[in-house]
Amino acid sequence: MGRTTAMHGKVARRTFLRGAAGFAMALPLMESMQASAGVGAPRRYFLGFAGSSIGFPGFEYDLLVPDIQGHGYDVKRALQPLVDLDIRDAVSVVSGMVLPWGDPGSVPAGGRVSAWHAKSVAPLVSGVAGADDGDERAQGVTSDQVAADMLGKLTPHRLLGYRVQAAYYRGSNGDGGDRGRISYRDDNGQIVPVDPIVSPRLAYESLFTGFVPPDPLQATAALAVLRRRRSAVDLVLEDAATLIPKLGAADRIRLERHFDELRELEQRLDMDAPPITGSCEMFAHPGEDPAIGGSVENGDTDGYANGGAYSGEQQRAEILTDLIAMAFICDLSRVGSLMYTMAQCFLSSQPLLGLPSDMHELGHFGVGGCQVGLDAMSDCVAWHVRHFGRLVQKLRDTTELEGTTVLDSSALLLMFEGGWGYDPEVGDALSVHSSENMSALIAGGAGGLNPGGGQHVRMAGTHPTQVINTGLRAVGVDHEMGDVPGVIDALLP
Repeated sequence: MGRTTAMHGKVARRTFLRGAAGFAMALPLMESMQASAGVGAPRRYFLGFAGSSIGFPGFEYDLLVPDIQGHGYDVKRALQPLVDLDIRDAVSVVSGMVLPWGDPGSVPAGGRVSAWHAKSVAPLVSGVAGADDGDERAQGVTSDQVAADMLGKLTPHRLLGYRVQAAYYRGSNGDGGDRGRISYRDDNGQIVPVDPIVSPRLAYESLFTGFVPPDPLQATAALAVLRRRRSAVDLVLEDAATLIPKLGAADRIRLERHFDELRELEQRLDMDAPPITGSCEMFAHPGEDPAIGGSVENGDTDGYANGGAYSGEQQRAEILTDLIAMAFICDLSRVGSLMYTMAQCFLSSQPLLGLPSDMHELGHFGVGGCQVGLDAMSDCVAWHVRHFGRLVQKLRDTTELEGTTVLDSSALLLMFEGGWGYDPEVGDALSVHSSENMSALIAGGAGGLNPGGGQHVRMAGTHPTQVINTGLRAVGVDHEMGDVPGVIDALLP
């Protein structure tokens, strides 16, 4: 398993009060606090995931990877949002990578079983070989959890884990199970999945309920609620003494850990509130979530045309992106993961691209012939890139210490489920069911990341999880994911 060490000092500052049910008092970053601590801005880490390959059957190229390497790379159809948002120079493209595979019983380190659907996700996000018995769960801790262990100790929210795609949109239309997860943690030696928050309303309320606004009258009312929460914590701790002795050993350990966190909360609630300064503010409540769309089976074009397989994911993506951006800006959290679409994504492309199909089927059949099919698939990829790019843009346009931006202290990654090339499951040479020719995007300037700005780096044969190792290194977490060693040296100073 990977090794983790801290690479920077902690910042001791009373910039928030944390309470039950996500109640938090957070402040924008204050230069006086950072200066007195002798450090710069806090580091932020973000992992985005797109349940999509980047090519199209029969083609020996895709419309994402630039032809030009280094700085000033050319932008193809799938990366056009980087130009539209004026962020190309802040985003690097890493291409040519390979996630290895093997038959059941011989899956290589950091690899996947030769069967395709949803089998690349686990080794990609953990660096540990996936199971070879059909189990799609990650077998190791994921990078968001690793980063949160190091960066999330001083913020109200250790980690924000969200997903845009609201349902699986096939069969019983459930939550997708492991196809809808990219976060796994270690619970006493067991690797367990962490379900993302899918509801924008719940994400908003859990992040901002109790947020103390700059307005003095509003702040007074919010702090009164905070004091009531303080009394509630007292009552819970009083009950602990009678409850813990009645539990088994494992439950006792788990509950004692929880009460340790409550005691820490109690101490924080005793703190005096610091002055509120800066531009950090709560934005408007998003209202009720869009309705969940129904499932649509293959070939049912009327189902897509009538609103099936769609739950307002455009709106959901915008809200969840705004929440992560505000959390980073307000220092409510320093780590976030966002699964835009599930593995084997059946999200309808009708409301997004005007095409009566879903993202998965477009990757196989396209519309109106081969080149048009490649264009349509590239537009699906671009939809993910655009939402990732909005986060990059928002952090780039927010200044904090001495004119630096929030992006300058961040590492933001976008990983894709697949690439294109050989499919060992059926022997196709040019398939989208392939983990050859994989690519990733990485933005930000934390730790000197992307020196000189965005560039195209071709890393033929390199494991894509090395990009994750690089992002972790940039934010001060020296950790190699699972069995995948090394970083992309060209992305670091």
